[in-house]
Amino acid sequence: MRTITDHCQEAFYPVDFQQFDVSKYKEYKDYWLRCDEYSSDMSFVILWAWKDFFGYEIAWEPELLWMRQTRPDLKWLAPAGSWHRDDWEKQLLEHVGPEADFADVPKALVQIWQQQLGAKIVAEENRASFEYLYPVEELATLAGNKHMKRRNRVNKFRREHAAQYLTLTPEMTARVKELQASWTHDENEFMTKMLAAEGEGIMRVLDHWTELGLIGGAIELDGRLIAYTLAEPVNDDLIMIHYEKGLPEFHEVYQVINKDFLFYDAHSYKIANREEDMGDEGLRHAKMAYGPCGFVEKYTVHWNANA
Repeated sequence: MRTITDHCQEAFYPVDFQQFDVSKYKEYKDYWLRCDEYSSDMSFVILWAWKDFFGYEIAWEPELLWMRQTRPDLKWLAPAGSWHRDDWEKQLLEHVGPEADFADVPKALVQIWQQQLGAKIVAEENRASFEYLYPVEELATLAGNKHMKRRNRVNKFRREHAAQYLTLTPEMTARVKELQASWTHDENEFMTKMLAAEGEGIMRVLDHWTELGLIGGAIELDGRLIAYTLAEPVNDDLIMIHYEKGLPEFHEVYQVINKDFLFYDAHSYKIANREEDMGDEGLRHAKMAYGPCGFVEKYTVHWNANA
């Protein structure tokens, strides 16, 4: 008797995977905006920044964009495009084959897959990859007792330093790159490797940040930049904070750049996505202390057509 896999192998066809090309940012975003949820893992900016380290590839299909990580092992990402379709089994068979592992799939797509595919989909929550969502107005003003400690840190910085906030302009790119190059870290070997790869990606993004539709800001003190941020406006309501770096000798500068950027340059947005905590307990505590209003919940997913 023929199995589903027999049919799968007949249906599966070679997909034309390509490298990420910055010239296709706008075309990609058109597909991304059709998704039900927006995670930073699916942002073109992040995919392009990490394309060499993770070996990201993309297949430009008419209805969906299929993406995969090829290093250190093969994992698929959630496809970009409209998730509201009734042919997911056919799509998966044709594009990823009868069995595959997916990383960081947003909950909205997981629920659609579970409804259509039942036991053929096994999903496991990945708390370390949840992305934190915050009301922009709260973080831009730090008003109320809830944010008293953070507001006090910002005020302490302002008392001690005659610094100013600057809206990022193309003329400042070289100065931001200089700050990024001087940004140091003292982590374990794995984190050092990851942060070095992140730094390479950031430099690539900085060379094209206006083409990628990014906005940002910096804190200047005594003629030098001591902190910067780069963010992606996703739609009229959502801003995604991709990068935020500050010199470690200025302890409160992260609270300052966070607040000032949202206050001066992102106040028109309703929600700020400040991305994940990567399972780091200190980072999780800091992100939770700001009082998120929600999360982009993500899952690892195993697809098996014969289950």
